[in-house]
Amino acid sequence: MKLDRPRELVGKEVFDTNGHVIGTIDKMWNSWNEDYPGYFLGLKTNENTRDTFFRGTYKLIPIYSDYIREVSDRITLNKTMDDLCRSWNKTVQCGPTTYPLEQLFEMPVFDKYQSRVGTFCSYVESDGTIRNFGIWLDPYLCELWNVPYNTTVPIETNFINYVKDTINLYKALDELKNYWHEQHHLF
Repeated sequence: MKLDRPRELVGKEVFDTNGHVIGTIDKMWNSWNEDYPGYFLGLKTNENTRDTFFRGTYKLIPIYSDYIREVSDRITLNKTMDDLCRSWNKTVQCGPTTYPLEQLFEMPVFDKYQSRVGTFCSYVESDGTIRNFGIWLDPYLCELWNVPYNTTVPIETNFINYVKDTINLYKALDELKNYWHEQHHLF
């Protein structure tokens, strides 16, 4: 759904297509993806959704603007909780191991020299395959590169070297900046 004033959605209650309340919108950010323009909305799940579907995690879950069917005093999605959980609870390849996708949310991301890149915040899925991960760029880099704070940038799924308490990439910061400039016309 095209959203005219996405910032006004922050704080609104979110319902699945069957009318079950699943949480509230806590954050909004622009999508970087030219093939998938729009917004990501950070869903703060309610207690029932969190305990039933996400093993008690308090991390924000990304909702694409395309998942929204209707906006009024509340937000109604065009998907059921079962539909949403099929993508939210996937495991993804992270270097030599697989990792639960929802556990990556809000995890710090570092380059190959242990410089902070940002925080994992989203992903883009197409035809059941995750194409890119999204990272909120670190505020220091936003200032250094003169870009707005809360800038979201993509990384390809094969950029991940390994995951423990942090996500560690194969690429250095200068390689990432060149990739974002050349492939996504950022910076």
